Amino acid sequence: MRITRLASAALAFLIAVLLVSPGAAAQPPMRLPSSITDNAGALSQPERARVQSAIDTLYADRHIRLWVVYVDVFSGQTADNWGRSTARLSELGSNDAVLAVAIADRSYAFLVSEGIPEISSGEVDALRRNQIEPALRRGDWSGAATAAATGLDAAAAPAEVSWAPILIALGALALAGLMVALVVRRLRSRRRVAALAAARRLDSTDPNALSEVPVFALDALSREKVVEVDNAVRTSANELQLAIEEFGEQRTQPFAQAVASAKAAMEQAFTVRQQLDDDIPETPAQQRDLLTGVIVTASKADRELEAQRAAFEQLRDLVLHSADRLDALTQQLVELTGRIPASEQHLTQLHSEFDAIALSSVSGNVKTAQDRAAFAERNITRARSLAERPVTGGQSELVDVVRAAESALAQGRALLDAVDSAASDIRHAVAALPETIGDAEAGIAQAAAQLARGVGAHQAELTTARDTVVKAVAGARTPGDPLGAFSALIKADAALDQLLDTVAQERAAAERLARTLEQALFTASSRIRAVSDYIDTRRGSVGPEARTRLVEARRRLDAAEALRGTDVAGAISQANGAATLAAAAQSLAKADVQEAQRAYYGRYGGGPGGGNDTGAMLGGIIIGNILSGGGGGFGGGGSGGGGWSPTSFGGSSSGGGFFGGGGRF
Repeated sequence: MRITRLASAALAFLIAVLLVSPGAAAQPPMRLPSSITDNAGALSQPERARVQSAIDTLYADRHIRLWVVYVDVFSGQTADNWGRSTARLSELGSNDAVLAVAIADRSYAFLVSEGIPEISSGEVDALRRNQIEPALRRGDWSGAATAAATGLDAAAAPAEVSWAPILIALGALALAGLMVALVVRRLRSRRRVAALAAARRLDSTDPNALSEVPVFALDALSREKVVEVDNAVRTSANELQLAIEEFGEQRTQPFAQAVASAKAAMEQAFTVRQQLDDDIPETPAQQRDLLTGVIVTASKADRELEAQRAAFEQLRDLVLHSADRLDALTQQLVELTGRIPASEQHLTQLHSEFDAIALSSVSGNVKTAQDRAAFAERNITRARSLAERPVTGGQSELVDVVRAAESALAQGRALLDAVDSAASDIRHAVAALPETIGDAEAGIAQAAAQLARGVGAHQAELTTARDTVVKAVAGARTPGDPLGAFSALIKADAALDQLLDTVAQERAAAERLARTLEQALFTASSRIRAVSDYIDTRRGSVGPEARTRLVEARRRLDAAEALRGTDVAGAISQANGAATLAAAAQSLAKADVQEAQRAYYGRYGGGPGGGNDTGAMLGGIIIGNILSGGGGGFGGGGSGGGGWSPTSFGGSSSGGGFFGGGGRF
């Protein structure tokens, strides 16, 4: 029996040795020497060539390296561990994939690096299940490798784009954009038309009135003005020649000066327009200044031309209708002459009622009116002679004599009117003098008070006006001529009152500016103080931008203080700028602190009042700050390895670093 058992054991060992051939020896993980490693003799030479061709095509198309290895068995390891170990030993990177096949074990691993962004884990699993594994199951070793290469090539290919929906969407967007652009353009056009219409209604000779007009409207208005006024200058130049021929150079001198001034103004305006139209760009502020200058210059020239043209038209109208005007003047002369006897009788009655000194202002009026009537009659006669035989250049004398007659008649009527109203005027003057003197003395006192406070440029003017009223009051207290004294006092007091109003308005404006300046200085200084305190108590977390704004705000405030005695408006501007910068500094500092709090509390946990030293770090009490990374340790450490980690076969992932799986086939 013992011999039988020994024989049976020897036979079993011999059978086992015969069944396990040397080609089925276990293969440990290895460093792959080339893209195809066939230690199991799985591929014929033509098959190897086909697999190599597919691998080369994959790399040429997608720059993905596929490594294929055939062994008999995986040396007792799982397929994923063997494949992962081989990938690590082979130093495979982010553009690599490996297909490992154990023919005797009938197991495999297909691993694809996650560093290939075009390929997803789902695509890798689908390729493995639907193409690689069926080929291995059939024993088609080369077909499995070729399927892996072509499948990766297809998976990494750019997705085919269906252009029809995209083109439709783009067309719809383009149509919508076109409609929006048309609507915006129409609205902009309406706004431009409205702005230009509004600009046309402004006083174009006043630069302040144009200060709120948009630049585009100023540009359009300036173009209109230069064309309009240039045409007016050309027309006026032609009319000037006719005016000189009719009325002579002396009479038309103002018109000639206006035309010459308008020509010079238009030359300047066209020079500025050329500057605006050249290739050198101007800033919006420069454009506004230049365009405003063009409009104001052209408009003033046009206004002066219109005034002189109107005067010229009056001259021409006088000449054309001289006969009718002379008839009217003759009628006025008859009426004036007819009033003289009655005025003489009235003046005699006044002398019986008032002292001669009280009538001194009107006692010679009747005689003077007679002289004016005689003067008017002589000029009317001369005018008729000139009108009956007009000669070139003689129209100027006609105009002179007609206007002289008109002035003489007007003065004659005024002289006789004064005689007619003398009695009531004298009585009114006598009755109103006490109250008028009181008003004048109040004005004198007010002027003295203003002079004591200082009135700047109006000092000499106000002193002269006050002294004139003082003299008029002295004359009105003992009036020999109540009417004359009353008139002189009224005139002097009115001039003083007007000047006092001007001084009061300027003083009130100055006081308002002073109050505005004090308020602006207070606002700026309080804001600067507040943001400075804010930064001081949080200096560990406030960056340079806020600090820069604060320094500039302080500089502006110092400039405002320096200007307060000489340039109040400039000081207000500097103070307001300081307040604006301080507000910007406060906003920037607050944002820095909030960002620092999020970073610190997110790192250390908790929040304000959490018991750690975060608040002291933010306040700069503890050395180090959030801006320079003080406190250390922000960010995370990197992990080692080449980006490969195992997954379980069968399609489920047990780690990161690569896609894929495998198993038995």
